[in-house]
Amino acid sequence: MTFSLNKRVRLQEMELAALRKALAGLGAPLPPPVAEAQPRSPFAPPPVTPPGERGEAPEEPAAEPPRQPWERPAEPPVFAREEPPAPAEEPARPAPKPRSTWKDIEESLTSRWLIWLGGATLALAGAFFIKLSVDKGWLVPSVRVALGLLAGIALMVGGEWVRRKELRRPAEAGEGEGAGHAGAGLTNAGRPDYVPPALTAAGLFTAFASVYGGFALFDLFAPLVAFTMLAGLAFLGIALSLLQGPFIAALGLLGGYATPMLVTSGDPMVWGLFAYLLALNGGGMFVVLWRGWRWLGWGTLLGGSLWVLVWCAFVWNYQEDALPVGLYLLLTTALFLMPALWAPAPAEPEETVPAETALGGVLPDWLRRKRNRLPADRQAVAAAILLGGLTAVMTWTDGHSLTSLAVLGLFSAFCLVVGRRVERIAGIAWVAALASILALWAWVLPYMPAEPAAVTPEGQPAVPVLPVLVPEAIGSFLRATGAFAVLFGLGGFVALWNSRRMALWASLSALVPVVLLAFAYAMVEPPQTSTAWPATALALAAALVAATTPLARHRHRPGAGLGLAAFAAGAVGAISLGATMLLREAWLTVALALQVPVLGWLEHRMGLRSLRGVILLVALAVLARLAVNPFVLDYQAGGLGWILYGYGIPAIGFFLAARWLRQAPDGRGDDLVVALLEAGALIFSTMLVSLEIHDLTVGTAQQPPSTLKETALHTLAWLALAVLLTADRRWSVRPVARWGRRILVALAAMQALFLQVIDLNPVDTGEPVGDWPVANVLLLAYGLPALLGLLYLWLDPLPRRLRTVGAALPFLLIATNLALEIRHAFRGPVLSYGPMTDAEWYSYSAGFLAFAVILLIVALRFHLAGMRHVAILLVLGVVAKVFLSDMDDLEGLYRVASFLGLGLALIGIGYLYRRLQSGVRPPPELPAAGPQPPEQAV
Repeated sequence: MTFSLNKRVRLQEMELAALRKALAGLGAPLPPPVAEAQPRSPFAPPPVTPPGERGEAPEEPAAEPPRQPWERPAEPPVFAREEPPAPAEEPARPAPKPRSTWKDIEESLTSRWLIWLGGATLALAGAFFIKLSVDKGWLVPSVRVALGLLAGIALMVGGEWVRRKELRRPAEAGEGEGAGHAGAGLTNAGRPDYVPPALTAAGLFTAFASVYGGFALFDLFAPLVAFTMLAGLAFLGIALSLLQGPFIAALGLLGGYATPMLVTSGDPMVWGLFAYLLALNGGGMFVVLWRGWRWLGWGTLLGGSLWVLVWCAFVWNYQEDALPVGLYLLLTTALFLMPALWAPAPAEPEETVPAETALGGVLPDWLRRKRNRLPADRQAVAAAILLGGLTAVMTWTDGHSLTSLAVLGLFSAFCLVVGRRVERIAGIAWVAALASILALWAWVLPYMPAEPAAVTPEGQPAVPVLPVLVPEAIGSFLRATGAFAVLFGLGGFVALWNSRRMALWASLSALVPVVLLAFAYAMVEPPQTSTAWPATALALAAALVAATTPLARHRHRPGAGLGLAAFAAGAVGAISLGATMLLREAWLTVALALQVPVLGWLEHRMGLRSLRGVILLVALAVLARLAVNPFVLDYQAGGLGWILYGYGIPAIGFFLAARWLRQAPDGRGDDLVVALLEAGALIFSTMLVSLEIHDLTVGTAQQPPSTLKETALHTLAWLALAVLLTADRRWSVRPVARWGRRILVALAAMQALFLQVIDLNPVDTGEPVGDWPVANVLLLAYGLPALLGLLYLWLDPLPRRLRTVGAALPFLLIATNLALEIRHAFRGPVLSYGPMTDAEWYSYSAGFLAFAVILLIVALRFHLAGMRHVAILLVLGVVAKVFLSDMDDLEGLYRVASFLGLGLALIGIGYLYRRLQSGVRPPPELPAAGPQPPEQAV
């Protein structure tokens, strides 16, 4: 080794001499000296710099000493003089001619592909020679293998000899331009030299094939000897790659990872195999760090990981292989994380996606930030993900033994430490948390039997720490889950102090224990009588709330607000989880809904805008349970109880939370979350009223609505809510109120038309409408909805055409109410029975004629053109009925009364029309000329 280092130092000295000679020939001409001076030796001490050139302050002019010949005249201190003098202008060099495509193809073919083809041909020649010797029986197997090994060694030595010869040639010739490239495997022109690696690759292949043939074909080597020889060749290839390029490194790694599969034995040695793989991984990462070949690191990661999968799938020995494989995974993780520890931080600043493009600012900043990762960081994160998954697979395969769980815990702790040390890759802490959850997920647990409720000696309920009888497997699972919860909870809390990514560590500390508790509850499936689980959830919530106290003292630090939000979200999640464990059906949803106003109040009081994302998730969960849950009708039935608190409390909570969030001081309070909360409050209020109506009319929530009375009450409730949303000027301008009332009116209109007028019409269904003449079901189904519809059209500033079209349905409902009331007066509560009499048929004409006259009077009095037109159409309809039907169907006094009443009504209508129209003053005429202000024109 000393001889090699000494030889390399001499070669470097030769290169430096060649570089000096080349620079001396290419240097710019110096200005002629003032006086002749002897040339200085390059190793002589530098001359003393005159005071004027050292930048010192000049003395008074009177005290200035005489100037020496080598000194420059005094000049004013100008900054431009600090720059070196501009070199003399050189003639412009002609632009190089563009290289032709055929020239590039020719050079690639002759300097690269033909050389690699020649190396492969040499390797094949050796293989064919061995085959020929076997076929002809020329040589015994031992001689063949020995010749193959000698040929391989000769090719490798030849490749290194050619490389060193190319290294010495430019130094000896004094070519400074090529001397710097020869050591890197480049030719004099700076192009790669593929001859040495081609020869070395052929030699490695020949030697590898010879050793493997001697073991597998001729049984000349014992498995341990063959393994050692092949491993030595692999490490030799990795070492030679430092001198001859990346292809040799790839070949060495490929041979190294293939060696254990090629050389097998009946009794695999787990310690020897994974120690060898660890050394191979270390060699590969050493080459990566030395030469910067990141792609080789990816190959090393892939090769080292595949062997763990193969071992776990085919060779695993229960509770015996966990320690060596676990140590291998831990040390391999350290190998891939160390480069990130040594790499410098990136100089480019981080970019953040604008809040306007991220759900209206709901997402926190640490989720919207784009990080500039170094290649070493990307490789470290990928290694943590892959090796963490392999650690989880190993834990599954080993049956969650104590050793495998300890390895998983050490992996998690190591990721926490490295992530805190290098916060560019702090996300590996979350990778470790997910790997732990993944490992625990495959734990097979027995059924946990139900235990009687614990009571005190006085007979009062008690809260036990754990159930009395817990199977050992469940106990081990709970202890392991609790240990990981403590590890990530305390580890994240300790790591967040003085950290640049406080939000990440706070979320890890707050959310992972809650997730593990929920995961354990889902895995164990304890009986509903168990009180230890909700008690644990409440204790966890108290711990998370207590964690906010020291953090609140450092709210001025970057990320502290997000950390407080994370702990608040974790506490809310723990409380909700405890409610899930303890409560059932409606009360569970109420407990979840109560978290919304609590979080809204915290966001309002503490300015934690990041809580809006948590509020959004909780609100969506409550909406899913109450609005789209098909089993909500299976909750407690009978009375007003569960409907009132099940929908009333969420509606009030959503309303309060929306109000608090809208009052944000930064002017960005009115966002997507506020709109969702307002919509949720409106939906819950509507469903509260509708379900109460259904429960009052039917008596149970399981049966669908099927009566005219119930549908009429639903229509009235929806129209009343729409009118309230329109009349309240504070809410009428809100988008949720505007679209909400229009949706309610549309639903009410479709229900009134298709159900109340067509499908559930009492003339067809025979449903009793009541004994009273006016105050009956007909008024609920037709009269009151028409009045509320007209009131809504009067209050809501709809477009004129839409308002005109929408007024048709209220008038249709009024006409239906009038017709059915006349039928009710002659036939009683059931409208589907009884004959049509002349009195009833005449009453229709008289009633609609009176109704038309009333509409016309109101329209003329208040100048309502649309109502006037409806009244005229009704009059024309009555006229048509009298002349087309009453003339034939009525007899006696009813026919006389019909025509007499119609004639008097028509004369009266003409009189009233002329009288009321004459009292209307026409609008003033505008002047003929001259522009007018817009107000006067209007």
